[in-house]
Amino acid sequence: MLAAELSDESKMQRAVAMEGIANSAEKLMAAGADDTEVQTFIHGAKRELAREMPDPKKMGEAAIASRQYQLKKAIKGE
Repeated sequence: MLAAELSDESKMQRAVAMEGIANSAEKLMAAGADDTEVQTFIHGAKRELAREMPDPKKMGEAAIASRQYQLKKAIKGE
């Protein structure tokens, strides 16, 4: 069973944080950072956001997907 969805307040906090990440990425680009640096920043910021404000529904979906992959791998004998 999947975990409950985020509350409206939590969704809003995550949206604000994502907007902050986007704004910071735009500032990096304007300052002359290359695409790789900007993408690295974005991915790192999103990982940190996931650690600080986890989304139980997404975590549950990821756990299910991982388990399905492990079962398929075990059936194939890899």
